[in-house]
Amino acid sequence: MQVGEVATRSGVSIRSIRYYEQAGLVHATRRENGYREFDDTAIERVVAIRDLLDSGFTVDEIQSLSACLHEAPRTMRCCEQTATIYREKLVRIAAQMQTLRAVQRRIEERIADLEPC
Repeated sequence: MQVGEVATRSGVSIRSIRYYEQAGLVHATRRENGYREFDDTAIERVVAIRDLLDSGFTVDEIQSLSACLHEAPRTMRCCEQTATIYREKLVRIAAQMQTLRAVQRRIEERIADLEPC
């Protein structure tokens, strides 16, 4: 199928799919006329990539999981690799949340100092 059909069926923009392809996350073959040809697994891969991006993963992190997006995700190697990346992401999220809570407290203190004006 062509990129437009992948976009329609996955709900992801053509521009994003081309970016994923450029990053090596999605693969297409070229027809003689130069059009990209995606196989049926492309839709599932594109949706998985979009879900990971929406969950806060970067393209670099997704690239490190790329092999697990190609093969069955339940293989032992993929489970271990994926779990490690998810754990690392949770540590970073916890640090970000701590920073955001500190910022929130400072803003609340500043608002309290302003009242009543």
